[in-house]
Amino acid sequence: MHVQRDGTDGGASVEEPTDLRMHPDAVAAFLEQQGWGCLTLADGGSAYSIPISFGYDGDGTVYFHVHTDDDGEKMRYLDATATATFLVADVQPPEWTSVMLRGAVTRVPDDETPEAYAAFADNAWFPMCPWVPEKDPSELAFYKLDADDVTGRTSML
Repeated sequence: MHVQRDGTDGGASVEEPTDLRMHPDAVAAFLEQQGWGCLTLADGGSAYSIPISFGYDGDGTVYFHVHTDDDGEKMRYLDATATATFLVADVQPPEWTSVMLRGAVTRVPDDETPEAYAAFADNAWFPMCPWVPEKDPSELAFYKLDADDVTGRTSML
């Protein structure tokens, strides 16, 4: 959305970009169309952000497939974070949309794994070969963020 300023301050007429909050249905549709975002974790005063593929269940939960090696920073930050932030953005200047979800990140229990696979299969994106020789693909587990707060903003009507 753009607001036309009339230039009464002596300057030329200028279009200024503005933004608006998204309706929950628009937020859900946006998340279902995306496949990756940035998960931000914290340990005390130190933050750690991870670009990561996700699946969205359509009802406020995002699922992640995470390497679970004990030596990694990711696991240390996952264990230390009480409330994580997950940001999904689509920027194609001058238009943009972003959705932020906040909540606890927990390991998906075995009985919920089918739901995680289903959500992941619907819209997750990941590189063709996410494995590196020193990482065993069997060291993966599903984690989820159950959103306590979801905020969406967009520059588009």
